Amino acid sequence: MSALENFAENLRRLCLAKAGSISAAARGMQIGRSQIESYLQARRAPGRASVKKICQYLGVTEEEMYQRPVSVDLDHGRPSAQRILSAARDALEPLLFADPSAGIAPGIYHAYMTIPSTPGSLLCAVIVIAKQGSATTFRRLTNRAVKRGEYWSRFTGDHKGIVVERLNCLSFVAANQIGTQEPTLMRLWWLPFSEKLLGGHAMIFTPAGPSFSAVVMVPLSAKVNLRTALRLAKVYRTTDEAVPRIVRDMIVQQRADFISAVTRDLG
Repeated sequence: MSALENFAENLRRLCLAKAGSISAAARGMQIGRSQIESYLQARRAPGRASVKKICQYLGVTEEEMYQRPVSVDLDHGRPSAQRILSAARDALEPLLFADPSAGIAPGIYHAYMTIPSTPGSLLCAVIVIAKQGSATTFRRLTNRAVKRGEYWSRFTGDHKGIVVERLNCLSFVAANQIGTQEPTLMRLWWLPFSEKLLGGHAMIFTPAGPSFSAVVMVPLSAKVNLRTALRLAKVYRTTDEAVPRIVRDMIVQQRADFISAVTRDLG
């Protein structure tokens, strides 16, 4: 972006953050709405007097107005919702749109996770992967097949987030849309098998607080629809024949690898 385009973007973001609308900001700065619009579209550069009015009103320096939008300090007074969302967008933009995009195909997957303090059980969650342009998004649904009133029905999750691939690792970063709305993270790698298996670990929340889980994730057949996938998403015994044999074998290895890595790193 050119310096003039930086000015235009910063002007739009800061006016909305401070006044809630461009028109209200124009009145506050005592600058005509059509004149402001020409700045917002980067059609003309503002004169020195206009720049001074704008900077005084927005509480920023002239240098900040011409910097890249990500560099502008938005913490002037109490932050508004628009200001917070704008800052969050800037922070996530490199993850969403920078190359390379996540190398995982859209579709429906099952993710099997170990359950802390319950070594004989596996939690099966549904993960739906979608492509939004160059960005990869996902939704993880847990315990949808558990009957209301049962123990695991208290830990239903609906996690929405993005998938980012860096250094041959897929990071699934999300926030639970219900309950405590906690953030979650899964870090998975492709396993060396002919089947398209992913393995790794997840940060999850339990009644005792945050904990970690080993994960194996497998794609489902295109013949399996979302309703069927959700019906199968529940807690299984590790010996249950309904759990694919390769998953039962690999989840043990993923758990051992994770414990070994933590032990090594902590010395």
